[in-house]
Amino acid sequence: MDILVEQEKALHQFSVRKDKAERERLIHPTFREVGKSGTSFDFETISEMMEGEEPSQVIIHSQDYECIQLEPSVQLLLYKSALISADGEISSYAKRSSIWAFTGYNWQLKYHQGTPCPAFEIDS
Repeated sequence: MDILVEQEKALHQFSVRKDKAERERLIHPTFREVGKSGTSFDFETISEMMEGEEPSQVIIHSQDYECIQLEPSVQLLLYKSALISADGEISSYAKRSSIWAFTGYNWQLKYHQGTPCPAFEIDS
């Protein structure tokens, strides 16, 4: 599970999101997402979105990771996230689920979904 949490957290980082080679390493070409807003994305649209992002002082906080094996090479990663602004304001609480598949070479993100949820206590 550690490698999946590490890779999930990497995708929260601006430097990784802007790096085409890293996106292609971490995100499967058949990727699909249903965002917290209900908007759907595929590999092309999520790559375009990440490429167009601007630096921000907001960080993505994540916690309470749980990994469920669906198949030996397919894992479901569940966790909670929130955005924390530079002044400490917390917003955009969500429950998240990611399906990671081992391609024979590395783990890649195949599916992601975010669902708004009530505020939760942030782990330090």
